[in-house]
Amino acid sequence: MNLVEKKTCSNTIRFFTNEKPPLIKYEDEKFKTNYFLPENQNRKGSGGLRLKNLFKKSLKNKPLISVITPNLKSNTLEDTILSVLEQEYENIEYILVDGDSGQKTLELIKKYENHIDYWVSEKDYGLWDGWNKGLRLATGDYIGILDSTTTFDKGAINILKKYIDQNSDADFFFGSIRKDNKIYAGFRPKDITLRFNIYPSCVISFFIKLESLKKLGLYNTKYKMSADYDLIYRMIVKYNMKGVTTKGNEIFGSFGEVGVSKNYNFFQRIWAEMRIRYDNNQNPLIILFIFFGRCYKELFKTFRIFYYHFFK
Repeated sequence: MNLVEKKTCSNTIRFFTNEKPPLIKYEDEKFKTNYFLPENQNRKGSGGLRLKNLFKKSLKNKPLISVITPNLKSNTLEDTILSVLEQEYENIEYILVDGDSGQKTLELIKKYENHIDYWVSEKDYGLWDGWNKGLRLATGDYIGILDSTTTFDKGAINILKKYIDQNSDADFFFGSIRKDNKIYAGFRPKDITLRFNIYPSCVISFFIKLESLKKLGLYNTKYKMSADYDLIYRMIVKYNMKGVTTKGNEIFGSFGEVGVSKNYNFFQRIWAEMRIRYDNNQNPLIILFIFFGRCYKELFKTFRIFYYHFFK
């Protein structure tokens, strides 16, 4: 299988093959991988290097890293695209799934389509549906989501590669992130019994081995919010997968204004969390304890704000 060396618009190197590599099928896999999405009458466009018969494959000492960008009417999409193309690591597969953001977005994507492996623009059925489309298209050894309001730092994938080399048995990796001039780092799987915010982010810092994701399955679209929490919960509690986190100063990138949970109030968020815990068979007594504990904490916080506002 012959390899072709090609430079991106940022002058970084990528490797391609003009032969379509066979897709690996894993035992007990919960979803299938495809190079292209099925035809859709609502599709506004598709393109990329795969349609020009240029594909990526895993190489010796250079595992294929898949990066997926879901997008819906983001004003920072170009920054996100460039942050991927500027990565110095040579073996990256880039997939962009747009939820029908309009003509201007299509024109922007087409500007870079000679550097994107596959892109598609069509209406989806919510955030997690768009994410799952991207996951079904990814053929890399490791897969990560880079939301269109977030950006990688230039050396992000090189940091990931260092940890892959040091932890070949790890199922997933978390990197530190930057948000509002603060650094969020670390990974605390033991804390998931009582709380979900045990990791920096799923939209920039999280990479998972394809083989492990196949066992785990996709994001559950029945959850309007917090399907990422559900996936992390299953990963840690049900499948007992091994995770590794980077050092605090090894930052993957900058976190944007993402997350559907910010559009919901406290009771909607807590109800979503309790439902995920119940659906994943957590002890009902622990669920009740968490529920009343969170409500008490929220009530105390509200009372303190009220007190300082009117009596201080």
